[in-house]
Amino acid sequence: MRNDRIRSRIWQAATGVVMAGLVSVAHAALGGAETSVAQDGSPVMLLHRLHSVTAVSGVISQSVLTPSGVEVQEFSANGTVFALRWAGATVPDLSQLLGTYFPTYRAALVKRNPAFRHAPVMVNSTGLIAHSGGHMRAYFGSAYVPALVPAGIDLSTLGVQP
Repeated sequence: MRNDRIRSRIWQAATGVVMAGLVSVAHAALGGAETSVAQDGSPVMLLHRLHSVTAVSGVISQSVLTPSGVEVQEFSANGTVFALRWAGATVPDLSQLLGTYFPTYRAALVKRNPAFRHAPVMVNSTGLIAHSGGHMRAYFGSAYVPALVPAGIDLSTLGVQP
């Protein structure tokens, strides 16, 4: 009996170590460095230049597939993520994607009328513009920081809702 308990505890500890290795903490976020974008999930297209989207050079699009299966496309210029959009069966971890801008997003959620808790979310502040909506198996959204958007970029050509 004692050996069974020891084996059980060893199994639980080993499982915990393996699970901790599978869960990665992402540091790439809106306003974060483009070099750490791949930490959000598995790269789909890494460092794909957007020649057809804009004539302004230096805009990079990187897509990742999160562990929950949401595709997130992040747009960066001068080494900083200035906009992102997502689509998938679930809502991604927005605290991870929005980074330091998440408190602004959360504050907008708190101010919403509880009767409309399933309605699309729209945040229009000076520091963050974000739109999120959808339903089970079809969630979508986009966000950007107006101060970080390079001059001459048309966000609608990136699929980011202005």
